[in-house]
Amino acid sequence: MTSAARTGAPRHRQRRWIPPWLRGDRGSSPVEFAIVASAMILIAFAVVQVGLVFYARSLALAAATQGVNAGRGFNAPAGTADAAARGFLDQAGDGLADQNISVIRTTTDVRVTVTGVAISVLPGVTFRINQTAHGSIEQPT
Repeated sequence: MTSAARTGAPRHRQRRWIPPWLRGDRGSSPVEFAIVASAMILIAFAVVQVGLVFYARSLALAAATQGVNAGRGFNAPAGTADAAARGFLDQAGDGLADQNISVIRTTTDVRVTVTGVAISVLPGVTFRINQTAHGSIEQPT
C-alpha cells in the first residue's frame, strides 16, 4: 500500500504532459460561429433578394399583360393599355420601384413594356426589370 492509501488522504491524478498542438481548441467556437453566421446571414439575404427579383419580374409581366389585354380590344382608345397597366401596378403595391410603362400600338399589334427596379435588401445592388407583352388587335371578321 502507498502512504496516501494508508493515511486516507485523497489521491491526486497525475496529469500527463500533452504537447500544445494537441491540447484542444479552446476559444475557437466563437470564431467559428462568427464566420459561419456571417455566411449564413449573407445566404439568407441572397435568398430573400432572389425572391424579390422574381416577384418584381412577375409584377412587371402581369402589368404588361393587363395592358395588352386592354389595348387589343376592337376600337380601344389610345390610352387604354397604359391606364390598365398603371392601374394594375398601383393595386399591386411596392414590389417594383421606378416604374415606366411604354406602349407601342400599330394597326395590327399592341406591345406594352414595363420597366423598373426590384426592391433590394443588399446595399448597393440594384436589379433592373424589363418585361414585355404583345398581342394582335382584335379585328371584326
